[in-house]
Amino acid sequence: MKKLIIAVIAMFAVTAVASASSYKIDEAAVDSAIESAVEVSPVAFMNEMPSQLPANAPVSATVSSGKSAVGAILLTFFLGGFGVHRHYMGTRPWMWAIYTFTVGGIFGVVPFVDFIVEIVAAVEDGGISRYCGNTKFFMWG
Repeated sequence: MKKLIIAVIAMFAVTAVASASSYKIDEAAVDSAIESAVEVSPVAFMNEMPSQLPANAPVSATVSSGKSAVGAILLTFFLGGFGVHRHYMGTRPWMWAIYTFTVGGIFGVVPFVDFIVEIVAAVEDGGISRYCGNTKFFMWG
């Protein structure tokens, strides 16, 4: 328990001392990068490239998250109380702290519901992509 408390204190000390004042931004380079950028949507990309697809390939505009449903379910089962599964699925970087400091996500209720929602999504929807990148505490809400 002492090691955990020392680790948490050390983490807060490092974040309190960290400063971004030493970084310099080249605004001209940023403006140049933004001006030369090309906006591309998945639908436009799929409509422009049909000749390179096989004849029987379905053309759709769905975007996959690339995250494994099995990986998320296993992380939820074993480390759900610490919010590791939410970090894996692409939420806010400090979501783990909310899960941890609410004693495992409101005494383990939130990770349990996350676990059930992930299983249902994997079976019914074929993946967890609709929950990836969700920044809310209750990902199913």
